Amino acid sequence: MHPMGNPRDHFWLTIGMSKAVGANLGDALRDGKLTQRSYAEIINACRTCDNPQGCKHWLDQNPSATAAPDYCRNKTELAALASS
Repeated sequence: MHPMGNPRDHFWLTIGMSKAVGANLGDALRDGKLTQRSYAEIINACRTCDNPQGCKHWLDQNPSATAAPDYCRNKTELAALASS
């Protein structure tokens, strides 16, 4: 297991990925679809990714997508939030 990534960097990667797939984390938090704890868990899941540079590249190439890449630690959660 490698060390977790920088919280700030992964916060912005998570925000970018959520926007790319059409999931608004702020709205989900406000509407009760996401708790503060689950929001933090999403960020921490991103922090365990061993490919943040690949994620940055993917986001540059896919500003709007139907789904996060398969390697995304939050693919399932973001898909659920995008469809709700």
